[in-house]
Amino acid sequence: MARIIDIHTHCTIPDRSDPLGVAQFMRGTPVGKNSYNDFRGLPAISYHELTDFDLQQEVSHKAGISYRLMSNPFGAEVLVALSKKSPGDVIKHNNDQIAALIERSKGTTAGLGVANPLDGSLIKDYERVVHQPGFKGLLINSSWQGKFMDTEESFPFWEWAEDQQVPLFMHPVRVPIGADRQMDQYKLDELVGRPFDTTMCLARMILSGLFDRYPRLKIVVAHMGGGLLPVMGRLNFGYRLGSDGMPDRAQIKCKKLPSDYLRGNLRVDIMGLWGPHVKEAVEVFGADRVFFGTDYGPVPIDPSEHIAIVEELDLSAEDKEKIYWKNANEFFNFGFDA
Repeated sequence: MARIIDIHTHCTIPDRSDPLGVAQFMRGTPVGKNSYNDFRGLPAISYHELTDFDLQQEVSHKAGISYRLMSNPFGAEVLVALSKKSPGDVIKHNNDQIAALIERSKGTTAGLGVANPLDGSLIKDYERVVHQPGFKGLLINSSWQGKFMDTEESFPFWEWAEDQQVPLFMHPVRVPIGADRQMDQYKLDELVGRPFDTTMCLARMILSGLFDRYPRLKIVVAHMGGGLLPVMGRLNFGYRLGSDGMPDRAQIKCKKLPSDYLRGNLRVDIMGLWGPHVKEAVEVFGADRVFFGTDYGPVPIDPSEHIAIVEELDLSAEDKEKIYWKNANEFFNFGFDA
């Protein structure tokens, strides 16, 4: 088996000192080894694997994963809403937790800091974390407190990230768009709402012309891009028909066919646990723009299932190596020898 780098892993270690004043919510209600919580009307189970770093390491290494990239996609979003501390303090706390896990891993884990592209006042903090030992880029959410990432508020961040060539990992939020539309049923907020949030974010970034403004951004998107691929034909025909006569806010502003931005501006991981979708992602993006990722921790399904999906793809051994580790090695500058 080739070297395998898992770019999509999460772990949250409870902090008994409770510096943010949120411990009561974070503990939730015990359900066996797991816990139940309800944030803004959206019920969820937090599986015990999410908080057990040693177990994560054991399960991942047993499956054949040699290196993991650790991040925390919900910590900043949720804790900024719950804590009385400043967003900067919350984000620093989140990044300090990741730094502790990097050190604990003894060379088998790297980290991503968390950033809010809509808050340009924290760019100096983001600059510090991406140069901190063990950190390889930043995690950004697909939205932040209901706002998406294509507005002018985000421009200073995108300009900085493009100029510095910062590797970015886009992940959906805990409370996605449409959360108040019966998303509290059947785990729909997690199963449908989150990929929908990613889809809305990417569609807006493409159609608004943001990738024309910042064409050299380095972004890899979780969950195969959410639900973007099934709607690409619609984005294309909307562009082809034009938007003359519509108000400015409704006009499509991108300079190319929307699907042209996929291979030019985006990369995706394989998390989704469905072979046909992984096959489509490879076909659309190309094997050199698809990364191995499992979402292990919050989604405690054995990583070996993701490996089996890659193994079943009708690809050369060289292309499988790209997915398993070479693409990530180049994108995140891990420095492993080929």
